[in-house]
Amino acid sequence: MKRSNKARQARSRGQALIEFALILPILFLLIVNVVNFGGMFYAWIAVSNAARTGAQYYSTAGAAVGQFDVPSVTAVRTLVLNDIHALPNSSTAQVCVSLSTSVTVSCNSGTGPTGTPPTADSAESGITYPVGAVDVTYTYTPLISLWSFPRLGIRATLPPTAIHRQATMRFLL
Repeated sequence: MKRSNKARQARSRGQALIEFALILPILFLLIVNVVNFGGMFYAWIAVSNAARTGAQYYSTAGAAVGQFDVPSVTAVRTLVLNDIHALPNSSTAQVCVSLSTSVTVSCNSGTGPTGTPPTADSAESGITYPVGAVDVTYTYTPLISLWSFPRLGIRATLPPTAIHRQATMRFLL
């Protein structure tokens, strides 16, 4: 009787090893994708915050009682790029700054996206406020890259993804 229990226990151990070997690649793939999705979500939040911070600085930086000086476009771009410098590939980020009273869109690389510069904002009282916009485009590359078959449309993890955020704020003069 003891002999059959030992034989059954040995077969059971072998079966558990086979099941673990079959589940391990799926578990590994799941963990890698969780890490990559978390990295993409972090990048999306960082780009959103950088655009919002840049627009806020652009609209309020020189605000003082009785005077208003608009900060330079270079200062706004530098602030945004410093805000996202911790992201991998942050040097490839495109930051465009525009103002509704100007027809030019200033970008650190490439051309500005469609829809810029923004239109001025009219209040109910008939006052027209200028609007500043900061547009940030960042290409997220996965932290852990695995195999992919692009011709078949099969990827083991997230593909490189463009994250685009724009923030607009009006200037209170």
